[in-house]
Amino acid sequence: MVVRKDIDNSSAELTVTVTREELKPKIDAELKKFRSRAAIRGFRQGQAPMDFVKKIYGSSIFSETLNEMLSHRLYDYLRESRLDVLGQPLPTENQRSFSFKVSDPEPEYAVNYEVGFVPPFEINGLDKSEKYERLTVSNLDELAEDDLNYARKRMGARSNPETDIQDNDMVRLASKELDGDAGSQVKEGGLETTITVLVSSMADETFKAQLLASKKGDTLRFNARNIENQEKEDMYRKYILNLEPDDDREVGDWFEGVIEEVSRAEAAELNEDFFKGYFGGDHVTSKEDAIGELKKGILGFYDVRSNALLMRAFQERLLAQNPLELPEKFLKRWLRVSNEGKIDDEQIEREYPAFADNLRWTLLRDKVMEMAAIEVSDMEVRAAYARRVRNYFQAELPDNVIEGSVDRLMQNKEDVDNTRRDLETDKIFEAIRERVTITDKAVPSDEFHKIIDEITKKAEAEQEEGAALSEAASE
Repeated sequence: MVVRKDIDNSSAELTVTVTREELKPKIDAELKKFRSRAAIRGFRQGQAPMDFVKKIYGSSIFSETLNEMLSHRLYDYLRESRLDVLGQPLPTENQRSFSFKVSDPEPEYAVNYEVGFVPPFEINGLDKSEKYERLTVSNLDELAEDDLNYARKRMGARSNPETDIQDNDMVRLASKELDGDAGSQVKEGGLETTITVLVSSMADETFKAQLLASKKGDTLRFNARNIENQEKEDMYRKYILNLEPDDDREVGDWFEGVIEEVSRAEAAELNEDFFKGYFGGDHVTSKEDAIGELKKGILGFYDVRSNALLMRAFQERLLAQNPLELPEKFLKRWLRVSNEGKIDDEQIEREYPAFADNLRWTLLRDKVMEMAAIEVSDMEVRAAYARRVRNYFQAELPDNVIEGSVDRLMQNKEDVDNTRRDLETDKIFEAIRERVTITDKAVPSDEFHKIIDEITKKAEAEQEEGAALSEAASE
């Protein structure tokens, strides 16, 4: 028997009762089964006296049998009542203890469980009155031209001019550490290193102007730390000063450098050799074709990010319009009990708001899947892995090679689960997108990237806030 007593809209106390009359036959049957199979020292198998078996093993068999009956009864009730349970049921904190005397069972065993659940709800915010903006780039032509110029330089011949330096040149400086600032002498025993800089990426505008007015063989003094504004000390020491990780010597910021080489990429001609070499095949034969091909790649790049921004907008608005009630007290207790020793009360209180939002989104996500009848088949998962293999090799592969690679990759169950979830997310995105109104908003690419960076930092901070509790809940 199970009796339910609601605590509030999202938690309840369930009293599960097993009577002596129900329990005793089960215990007797388990004792007989144990006696027939157990190898008990001093007796032939199956011949130990029942009184001896009851005396030595009766309490543990009693306890296991009772717990199994209580558990079955509890979960049968939860399944039949269709409660959307969160976490796992917990015995109440004031639950009394029982004796497990095989010879004298109590008249009944009643255990009180606390359960948290989600009340039934309908999702709001999925209709055409909901308007969203989807970002696109307004300077597609400019980006395609930039990419074409980059491709031409990448495919062009390299030269080492000696009479001038241009913005896109790579300059190598044989550098010696100074004993102080720009007016100091070369430091005796100081660091000697080769510093290589791409002129166009330099952050120090003063030094950049000096370089552009110089040539091979000229000597310049400069602050190495300001060349690229490396924020992290270890990155500055590794990539600017070329120091090994275990080299902990103190090095000043000012250097004297002799320009020992200037490297320049000459732009390739827009001819058949360039088109075939860069794009492959015969489908690109003119600058117009090249621009069109590059635009496809650029649009693909920005489409992925535009959709990610739009999905986040969906998530934020749906969370705001569907403030699902959660059993906060129960969930905090469940997190504490199920992860005893791993997380403390202070951490639970600090991270619970982020954890609750993640949980609410999971519930909304599941509701959209139910509403849109979204499923991801095993064939779709395999197809996703096959695409991954083809993209990795960038070549036509025999079907048996692809299938073999897919079989190996899918041995990682965690990765398979993540892939399935990604496919579900794609379908959820499309389901929401079909139900709301989307208009494109074109912005310059630099503004687009600024928005992406801000959202990414915010998302990473949010993920970190509730990471420990989310991980604990999934274990």
